[in-house]
Amino acid sequence: MLLKPFPFQQKLVEYFKKQDKTWEWFADTKTINAQNEAFKTDLLKNSYRINKEDDPAIYELLEKAKNKLGIIIPITIYQSQYIDMNNASIVLLENEAHLVLSGSILKLLLPDELLALLAHELSHVLLYTFENGDYEIVKRIINAIANDGSSELYYNETARLFQLYSELFCDLGAYKVCDNIEPIISTLVKINTGLEKISVESYLIQAKEILDRVDAGSEGVSHPETYIRAKSLELFRDNQADYYQKIKEIIDGKVDLHLLNIFSKKELHETTKLLIDFILRPKWTQSEHCIALYRQYFTNYNRNTEALIDEPFKQLINNSKNNTKEYFAYILLDFALCDTDLREPFIGLILDLAEQLTLTEQLKEILKKELKLTDKSFKEMSKKASSSLNEILESENEKAY
Repeated sequence: MLLKPFPFQQKLVEYFKKQDKTWEWFADTKTINAQNEAFKTDLLKNSYRINKEDDPAIYELLEKAKNKLGIIIPITIYQSQYIDMNNASIVLLENEAHLVLSGSILKLLLPDELLALLAHELSHVLLYTFENGDYEIVKRIINAIANDGSSELYYNETARLFQLYSELFCDLGAYKVCDNIEPIISTLVKINTGLEKISVESYLIQAKEILDRVDAGSEGVSHPETYIRAKSLELFRDNQADYYQKIKEIIDGKVDLHLLNIFSKKELHETTKLLIDFILRPKWTQSEHCIALYRQYFTNYNRNTEALIDEPFKQLINNSKNNTKEYFAYILLDFALCDTDLREPFIGLILDLAEQLTLTEQLKEILKKELKLTDKSFKEMSKKASSSLNEILESENEKAY
């Protein structure tokens, strides 16, 4: 079983590696060592160190997980003194790692479940040592930017997604060690509920029921929801070929205007330009007012005269939440109203475009709201707009698209 970072994480490494100065600063060992020393001091103050001689059983499980994952660095286990919540975390410090348990995990978990937990935490080490530590460096970069109060929100969303995918990667690492998804899922549910006994089969049925009821997209801050993690393991076990695409759909969900990340922001920008290029493809729409509005969106007037509404473009629109569809609908309306001489046929044009792009519902509501129309007056306006559009097309003998 070959473990690899998720495509989102790979893209993020490629993105930040192109920013030479930022990458070099975070990769500098002096910066890393200063952070490490501060962590070690806090760890010794706030936890109890579990020695191999005092608890050989847990270290036997640790060695088993290390061997299966190919990890050779020394790892020390601690029990937190001040955190009651069931949790586990690991920190990689140069050539050693420190694994901290909190709450009553050691009492709550059976040996195979404890193995799953240790394997999950060790998989963080595996991820952060991939490709000379590139993924550990990018984690610190994106977290530092996201934690800066002056940063734009899409950096927060990027950091969140990187962390969610990291947890899923580590769940797969646990599967590599355990070769069974059941102890991993039972561990997740036990830690989050405090229950001593659960049915994995029942929980997988529950996870499917949840996913059937809710929109795709994880709302987790640092970890995907337990039902998503359980489903992820089931998907990987049953069909690895489609796994990464299916998980992307579950984690990312539809494009949310208020939850853009570095990559979806760029994609939305490109989709916006393509939509406007298509709106202004007919010659009669290219008036002075419309061109001026185009330049308000994009200062460099560089229309794609071959813009087409093809299936991939339709899919981009369809894979959007309602707030993003409303954004596209407002763009259509913006151009329809910018030139009073073209207003009536232009409304006919955008109603036609909205139908092709499954934006009819959003555009209708926006038109009624912004133009203060009743259902009756909307129908009358739509009929006149369609007639005006047809007159232009017939008189100029040109197709709208």
